[in-house]
Amino acid sequence: MKKLFYLSILFFTILSCNTLKNDKTSSANNTQDRPNIIWLVAEDLSQRWACYGDSLAYTPNINKLANGGVVYDNAFSVAGVCAPSRSSIITGMYPTTIGTQHMRQSKSVIPMPGFPNYNAVPPTQVKAFPELLRAAGYWTASYRKLDYQFGAPFTIWDEVVDYPSWRDRSEEDKDRPFFIYYTFEITHEINIWPDSTKERFFKDFKIDVSTLAPDVQKRPPYDESKKVDPKDVVVPPYYPDDEVSRSHIARLYDNVSRMDVQIGKILQQLKEDGLEENTIIMVTSDHGDCLPRAKRWIYDSGTKCPLVLYMPEKYQNEHFQPGTRNNDLVSFIDFAPTVLELANVEVPSWIQGRSMVSSLIEEPRDYVFGARDRMDNRYDVRRTIRDKRYRYVRNFQPEVNYSQQITFLNQMPLMHHLLEKDDNKELTKEQSYWLYHPKNGEEELYDTENDPYELNNLASDPKYKGILVRLREGLTNWQERTSDRYQLNEFDQAEQMWPGGNQPTTADPVIKFSEGKYTITCATEGASIAYQLNEDKRWHIYTQPLENITINSVKTKAVRYGYLDSNPISFQQIVE
Repeated sequence: MKKLFYLSILFFTILSCNTLKNDKTSSANNTQDRPNIIWLVAEDLSQRWACYGDSLAYTPNINKLANGGVVYDNAFSVAGVCAPSRSSIITGMYPTTIGTQHMRQSKSVIPMPGFPNYNAVPPTQVKAFPELLRAAGYWTASYRKLDYQFGAPFTIWDEVVDYPSWRDRSEEDKDRPFFIYYTFEITHEINIWPDSTKERFFKDFKIDVSTLAPDVQKRPPYDESKKVDPKDVVVPPYYPDDEVSRSHIARLYDNVSRMDVQIGKILQQLKEDGLEENTIIMVTSDHGDCLPRAKRWIYDSGTKCPLVLYMPEKYQNEHFQPGTRNNDLVSFIDFAPTVLELANVEVPSWIQGRSMVSSLIEEPRDYVFGARDRMDNRYDVRRTIRDKRYRYVRNFQPEVNYSQQITFLNQMPLMHHLLEKDDNKELTKEQSYWLYHPKNGEEELYDTENDPYELNNLASDPKYKGILVRLREGLTNWQERTSDRYQLNEFDQAEQMWPGGNQPTTADPVIKFSEGKYTITCATEGASIAYQLNEDKRWHIYTQPLENITINSVKTKAVRYGYLDSNPISFQQIVE
């Protein structure tokens, strides 16, 4: 007897449980005329690069990309903290729509008793865009940080490691274009803590340091001669101008310089492998600075981010020329459709973002939006809308203080310093009001052109009533249009997604053989199906019936985002 299996590759339709394209696509889609795409994503970083007029950090490699690409002046994250922001980046959807709006819904370095523990379960049609790329023939890889709030579905990435590289592709994948998502944790909040603070934190919370990211275990090297002098930094007016404030800001710049060294190594490898002219590179961050009143906040300090899009000459057009700037508003939900369009993959209609290479050029955004909900162990529901000049903030819990006792934030020596000086009444009004003090009403309005630090609330100024009403209505319309969950108690949300506190399990796939074709289905609506061929360890995305290729074995598995994986199912057709 011999075992025969029949597979065919059909054209891509849409990712769902029963109608997913086979990702082993036609040879036309696998050629290098489709660009490789690399994302270089800093953690916790505002516009602290030379291309934004801030040259304290030594960043020759970022400068090279900026000089050869397009610099975006008005790019905004949808949240001031990583996990909700990352969920928007990977799906092209607002966290407030898909239920990923709370910080750390399923895991946390610090225990949070009394809060629900669950994965978000997005609407059935929602998929991470790298899964769409895989189905279209791309090889995808990511740094290991996968906290999208809906788990880490195995169908999204071909490879997840500390140091992802196109060089890791198997021989059969060498001809596939690649998409790689690099994350640089050196700029993360924890890395502006002094080493003594980090060591105490790891000890107090019994954290196994060996399980942490390499950049957290040990700061990577850089040119120490470029070390930033704390005397040279600009201290925002909401901090006291003293040694503690300056030293924290200086360490932030030094970490940016360290990150640039890492970026340089990636660019050098592209050059060595002859891939420079085939690779589009995007450099950005996951949200604004790692400092107090930046990270976790929805002002510009927490949401206005650097963004550079580098296009090799063969992909340039009149809208993408080296050394140019773009002043249009860009939201992080726009990244997913942009990459899909660059990769010549159809953008699904459910994606809320708009492509930077077509839609946003034809019709620029009027507004960007953002949200704050639970931050670790504290709730504070706030929403914001911003045009190119004005920011409006709506406080849905005005009784909650501006700052709260957030355990992780309070490890930072700068935060200790601020609170101590506030207790001793040694701070000015601008330095004190945003700490453990009541909010100034339900509404905030800022003129970011004349008040870049957003300190002067204009909401009660009659001269700005027209602007206030316009932005208030714009925010309300957005909340209604996107089904914002701001009124939904998180325990009710968790019950909807994990009934009884139990994580649902994806149904096992069912294989049917008829008329020489294998069809794989799954009873769980919205599940992604994947399969392995022979001894190949790579999971291929299933999209259509399989036929006409002889193989030895097939294994299949399914997952709906937020659910547990199904059991792996092996199948074979025995032919005499």
